[in-house]
Amino acid sequence: PVAGIFACAYPIVAHLAIASGSTRWTIAAIALLAGAALTPALVRGRVVAWLCVPVLAAACWVLVRVATPVMLLYVAPVLVPAFLAWFFGQTLVGGRTPLIARLIELVHRDREPPEPAVWPYARRLTRAWTIFFIALALANLTLAALANPHGLLLAAGLHPWITVPQYWWSLFANIIAYLAVAAFFAIEYAYRRRRFPQQ
Repeated sequence: PVAGIFACAYPIVAHLAIASGSTRWTIAAIALLAGAALTPALVRGRVVAWLCVPVLAAACWVLVRVATPVMLLYVAPVLVPAFLAWFFGQTLVGGRTPLIARLIELVHRDREPPEPAVWPYARRLTRAWTIFFIALALANLTLAALANPHGLLLAAGLHPWITVPQYWWSLFANIIAYLAVAAFFAIEYAYRRRRFPQQ
């Protein structure tokens, strides 16, 4: 539960960091992200996780003195959807069972098997989630590259022909992207209830 709270709080705090231009909020967002990743291992008493805590604390202390720690906030909005795209997509290759089909098998383990049309739908839905997460990762990366004043291209000394305000990147990556995931899920669920009312 604690890791989930940290994960849910991260995009809000990250957006506050960008909107306010506050280094302290930026460090808080990074700490929340690290906490979301480490808390399960810390609770299980993993030594490596506990050793990471002082390292992360020291890294945050150093980051307070860095001119643009905000650039670290670009990482999660790209890597998380990219990982999810891989997680869904790798089940579509090599004759594997699509991820959604695996979930259906688990749900129907002790029930009647679903109607045959469910299985091709499960493959298409797995593909749709894969494409959706790829699009999110690319959109977040593009906006991070074009962000002004601390975008990736500007930091590399390159001046793109178009830039977007840093706030726009944050609004999309930390708010709109999550709303888009929720909307995709809700719309698909509503369609599925109509398409397979018996399931």
